[in-house]
Amino acid sequence: MKILVIHGPNMSLLGKVSVNTKTRLTLDKLNRYLRREAQTLGVDLKIYQLCDEARILKTVSRNRNEVAGILINPGSLSRTVYSLLELLAIIKIPTVEVCLKEFPFSEEAFAESVLKDISRARFLGTGADPYLKGLNSLI
Repeated sequence: MKILVIHGPNMSLLGKVSVNTKTRLTLDKLNRYLRREAQTLGVDLKIYQLCDEARILKTVSRNRNEVAGILINPGSLSRTVYSLLELLAIIKIPTVEVCLKEFPFSEEAFAESVLKDISRARFLGTGADPYLKGLNSLI
């Protein structure tokens, strides 16, 4: 089983914003946690950090025949990714949306996300927790 993980805009700055929550989590550390969890679950991951909807659409489209699930944090794009919503409705791959509270305005964006009705599950929290819960829910 292969899972597509997509980190949205500004996730490369996770280390800077996680200082406020004292987790000191960076994107590299988060990816290591995900890979470790995936290995224990016997799952392969394809991980991308993308900053715009067009690249997210291309990545999902290109990988649609290779993956059994999508774990996505659209971040600040979550209110406007209608093209992604349409693509996910067409390809019907189980999708889980996650959001990190470390980022400014993240809770509001998560509450108003256009992906909420199509997502199999949604997780909001700090640190790696939402991602690990999301990965486990796809398995």
